[in-house]
Formats: sequence, structure tokens, C-alpha cells
Amino acid sequence: MENIKNKDLLQIAFDAASNGIAVMQCIYDNEQRVRDFSVVLLNASLLRQLGNTEYKDRVCGDVFPVMKEPPVLEAFKKVAETGMPADIEHKYIDQWFHFTVVQHVDLLVVTITDISERKRTEITLARALDAAEKQQRLYHSITNNTPDLVYVFDLNYRFSYANKALLSMWGKSAADAIGKGLRENGYEEWHALMHEREIDQVVATKKTIRGTVSFPHAELGKRIYDYILTPVINDQGKVEAIAGTTRDITDFKQTEESLQESEIRLKTVIDQTPAPTLVLSGDDLIIEQVNEPMLQLIGQGEGIIGRPLIDVLPELKGQYVWEQVQKVYTDGTPFDQSEVLVPHTRNGIMQDHYYNLAYRPRFENGRITGMIQVAIDVTEQVVTRKKVEESESRYRNLSETLEQQVSDRTKELQRSNEDLQQFAHVASHDLKEPVRKIKTFTNRLEQHLSGKLDADATRYIDRIHIATNRMFTMIDGVLTYSTLNAGMHNCDKVDLNEVIRNIETDLEVTLQATGAKILSNSLPVVEGAAVLLYQLFYNLINNSIKFVPPATSPQIIISSEQNGAGFTKIILRDNGIGFEQAYTERIFDTFTRLNSKDKYEGTGLGLALCKKIAERHNGSITASGKPGEGAAFTIILPLQQKQDTV
Repeated sequence: MENIKNKDLLQIAFDAASNGIAVMQCIYDNEQRVRDFSVVLLNASLLRQLGNTEYKDRVCGDVFPVMKEPPVLEAFKKVAETGMPADIEHKYIDQWFHFTVVQHVDLLVVTITDISERKRTEITLARALDAAEKQQRLYHSITNNTPDLVYVFDLNYRFSYANKALLSMWGKSAADAIGKGLRENGYEEWHALMHEREIDQVVATKKTIRGTVSFPHAELGKRIYDYILTPVINDQGKVEAIAGTTRDITDFKQTEESLQESEIRLKTVIDQTPAPTLVLSGDDLIIEQVNEPMLQLIGQGEGIIGRPLIDVLPELKGQYVWEQVQKVYTDGTPFDQSEVLVPHTRNGIMQDHYYNLAYRPRFENGRITGMIQVAIDVTEQVVTRKKVEESESRYRNLSETLEQQVSDRTKELQRSNEDLQQFAHVASHDLKEPVRKIKTFTNRLEQHLSGKLDADATRYIDRIHIATNRMFTMIDGVLTYSTLNAGMHNCDKVDLNEVIRNIETDLEVTLQATGAKILSNSLPVVEGAAVLLYQLFYNLINNSIKFVPPATSPQIIISSEQNGAGFTKIILRDNGIGFEQAYTERIFDTFTRLNSKDKYEGTGLGLALCKKIAERHNGSITASGKPGEGAAFTIILPLQQKQDTV
């Protein structure tokens, strides 16, 4: 009952998923490599996307055309061959799809998400950011064409370095300026005092100071400068100097106005994008702009504009995502991460949510002034995937239990087979002794009554001889059959032409007596156990000689042909008595006889041995025939064995 509930629960979760989910079966080629996949199961969401099409056992690319695209299909094959999960994004016509692929036994579970909207949003945002970055590059290009003033102060406010642009502005040489203070180099009292206070602050806090100041240039007159004072910290962690850079920003006013126009265009793009987006500014990360999808996402109204983000969502404090937000603002490093867990309140309810997040810093005049945040809710997809993964884990545990049971059962069967082989050997040996005694005393009785036996008595004694000889043959056959797998044989190159020649030599007397002919040529060389392959063909040829109509000379033709990569097909045809096609399978069973033992000799074990030998060589044997028209035996054998023994 619990299994049924679990299965129903899995089906409900499967069909409740907003994303499409497909379960697919591997399709293999003749070399057991994955060629394609057939669809086993689609969930309700994917069926709706496909128009409730009939999908059972169809090739995946015929059901969902994007899956026949080479990058997608090859990625699926790689998961099937390696067992390693994969995430794939692929554009098909004008749609984007995201595939999450995991393997379960010989099945693939594929989660399909239409990410077209997200991709279009990313492209729109990227274009907007690119436009802003172009404006930013224009800004930097202009500033770089105006020589920067570069200098270094010691801790006593004296210049220890001044670059050419600064010296040119002062109208001094390095010898006249280096080692002098601010006032000695022409700074007015207010200007010198301001920088001395700033130098003290940099030394005390070890933090950079930035400001704007206006003072006259020796050649260009009054100019406006942007400056940065940065601590130079030694190996002991102490400030040993203050490096400064001053840039003339007088000519950049028009550029700032252009950047403001760019900000207006960016605001329009953000308002129109379907992706939930925030624009944050200042050290407190004030919400400067928010679009409608973001308001819906956090369950708030436009009243949040102008408030710090942490005040709007105080539960973020101390969370990983808040640490990343602050790092983007302080370091200027973009942040992208999928499926980030963010517990927060939405419409007054605290819940766990998963988001695909992207943060980009905003720069003005070369410094970070805020950031742009995009968050896409993927909670439903993540929860659904986790449920699927939990189900797969349960199935894996069950599979491991079954594998252990199979292993234990295999060991039991192996012990049973060993016991049976030992029993067959002992039984065969013990059975021979009474048969041998019957034969011995029959011979003595025949000698004792020599010349006194009438025709009936002589015939009866002959029948006893025939029966005991057959019993010996049958006991040897049982022993051979039961012990065929008892030991392993090394694999060697076996020339089947030579095997047939050896059989002809061994059956020379029989062939002459019956007028039998064996015709064969150009048989292949295969890997296997020579003694077993000899026995296989010996039994087949011997049967073809025995089972012929009266007054018929046996004719046996052996041919071969390639049968797929790495295999050969050998066909042995004869002109014997044949058999009904209904007995095609039965003739390979042990002790099966289709003809009277009085008319044709045999134990019923010959073809059973042939089957066992072929299968031991990782091959097969089949038969076909018609009564009075002979029989044909088809043997499939690999040209090379995968193991060193059979």
C-alpha cells in the first residue's frame, strides 16, 4: 500500500511540475552504442506544450524537434554513456530551452524549461548595460585625454613624487618641488589645510578619500579637479605614504549630461523588462527604481522606493545573498548564481524561495554608486527537481538491495551447480560398474552356451549387447554434458578449416563406409577453445551422417559469411531425413529424440552439447529443416572473444 501511495505521490508531483519532464529509453545500435532515445513518459505540462500528441515509443526528436538538434542529442548520449548529469541551454528557431538531464538505470529523466523570456530579458538588459558601458567608455576616453596629476605625500605632508603634468601645472622642476610642502608649491592656505586634514584621516582610517576642488592652473587658468588620496601600506600593515591622483574634470560636464540621458534610457528599459529588476544606489543601497515584476515578486508596493533594501527586506541580513550584494557594491565584482536559497517574507508569509540572481555594479566618474539586481523565481522548478532526486535516491537504494540479493542467489546457484557436477561424475562412474558386469556376464553366458543357443536366444543376447553399449554411450554423454562448464579453456586462434580436416581424418572409416562427402572452403579463423569447437562440429557432422534415409550417401556442405561487426555465420546443410519445423527448438534439449532409437543410434545429447558450446563462446546455434529434405544448422560465433578464457 505504501509503495502505491509513493507511486501516486510521485505521479502527482510529476504532473504538477510547471516545467516539462520527459522520461526516455535508450536506443542502441548493433555495437551497443546509444543511437537515440524513445519517449517513455511525458508529464502533463509537456503534453500541454506539445498539444497532447501521441508519444509512446516514438523517437524523442519526432515528438519534441529541438531534441534532434546535434548539441542536444549528443549531450543526452553523453549522460547515458557516462552517467554524469548535465545542464544544457539551446536555442531552437526563436525559442530558448534549458534541459536538466539525469540518468536512472537505462532511462534519462529530462526536465525541460522554456527560458525564452529570460533570455530575451537578458539580451535586452545586456544591450541596455552595453549602451551604458559605451557611454562609460566614452567618459573614460575623454578623461584619459586630459593628463592626470599623479603625486605622493610623506607623513609630514611633503611631496615625495610629482609627475610631469603636475610639475607643468606648477611651472616647476622636480628639484624645486620635491621635498617641499603644499604651501611651498603654491597651494593657498585653505587648500593646504584641507589636504593636510585629509592626509591625517587617510593615515588614521587606512581608507581612501575622494573629493573635488577648484584651483588655478599655471597655463589654463581656473580648473575643477577630481582627486583621490589612497593609503600606501607596508608589510607591517602601517601607512607609510599617501598616493594621490588628480584629474581635470572641467571638460566632462557635457559628458555627465550625456550619461544622465543614458540613465533615463536605462530606466525606461528596466520598467519595460519582464524580469524582476531593482536599481539600488548609495552606500545604504537605496531602492532608486523597481519594476512591476519585482514588486509582485517581493509582495510590496511602490512605497518602497527611496528606502534602503535591508529595511524593506530585513530578513536578508546575515544571509549569503546579502553578503554578495554588499560585496558587489564594495568590490565592483559582478555576481551571478542560479538557484540561490533566499528565505524572505512575501505578502506577510515567511517562506523559502529559490532565485536565479544577477547583480551588476553601477559606475559614475569611475566609482561605484550602486547596482542593478535581477531576480528570477525558480522555486517551483527546484522543489520539483528535488522531489525527483529523492525518488531516484529511493530507487537506487532498492536497486542496490536487489543487486545484493542477485549476488547471493548467484553464489547459491554456483554451489548448486558444483554439487550437481560432482553428483553427475560420481553417478556416471557408479552406473558404469553394473553395466560393465551385465556385459561381462553376458559374454560369459554366450561362451558357456556356445553352439547350444537357438536363433531366438542368440538374438536376445545381441539385444543385450546393444542395450549395454547404448547405456555406456549415454553415461559418457551425461558426464560430458554436465562437466562441460566445470573448467575454463584458454582462448586461441582456431582455424575452422583445420578443425573440419581433423574431423574428416577421425571419421575416415565411417565416411568410406557410408560414402559420405564433406564440402567446405574458406572458413574463418575464430577465437575460442579448439577442443570444444571440434566437438561442436564433430557432433553436427556425425548427426548428418547418421540421420539419412536408407541407401542414401550423406552430403554435407559447410559455408560461412560475415554477420555484422565482429561476428561470423557458419551454415552446415545436409541431405538427411530432416525434421518438422515445429521441433526447431526442442531438438537442442537434452535427451530429446525425434526418431526411434531402434532405427537411428544416439543419446539425445549431441545437439544439446552443440548449443552449450556455442553459447559458451558467446554465440548461438539454430536449426531449420523439412522432413525428407535435410536440415540446416546456423552457428553464429564472434571472431574475437572479450575474455581470455571460455
